[in-house]
Amino acid sequence: MTTRLERIANGDESAVREIIDEFGGLIYRLARRYLDKVDPEIDDAVQDVFVEIWLSAKRFDPTKGSEASFIATLAHRRLIDAQRRAISRHKKARASTNQPRPTEPIAPIRQAVRSAVLEDIAQRFDELPDDERQPLWLAIHQGLTHNQIADALDTPVGTVKTRLRRALLRLGKKLQETQGSPPVPTTPKGGAS
Repeated sequence: MTTRLERIANGDESAVREIIDEFGGLIYRLARRYLDKVDPEIDDAVQDVFVEIWLSAKRFDPTKGSEASFIATLAHRRLIDAQRRAISRHKKARASTNQPRPTEPIAPIRQAVRSAVLEDIAQRFDELPDDERQPLWLAIHQGLTHNQIADALDTPVGTVKTRLRRALLRLGKKLQETQGSPPVPTTPKGGAS
């Protein structure tokens, strides 16, 4: 029997409508979770997910997994990308409005040290394996609970907890090695079940 994704790959538009009917609500809820601070971008992000499904349908292999897991993985990746773009735009906009007024004293050394520390943390975070970085990002940035992260990543809660702990320990160790900083706490805010 031909799957809907295989039908989409063959240009069957009715299969697209079936996928939208079945997964539209789920993808919209995920988009709201990822982009809760930037509501105007939610509809665009959902549309991007469905465009990606259309473009990637040829890559679907039913012997390697279900349509649902394939679609969830595509949705997760596109929504993470949309979230990162939104955060970047938000930071740039905030930075442009938070420029110090000429009359304010500026502490260039403090700014340089803060920038260097943040850059080091960001670099260490980027070095984490994907399976540890994604749940940590969702816990710290989105404030999701372990259960919510497990739902978003389609991963067991115990695995999420293990990956979060491993990521925090790895980050703490790397930061101690480079800066001699105190250990990083092993439970992120918002990460409790």
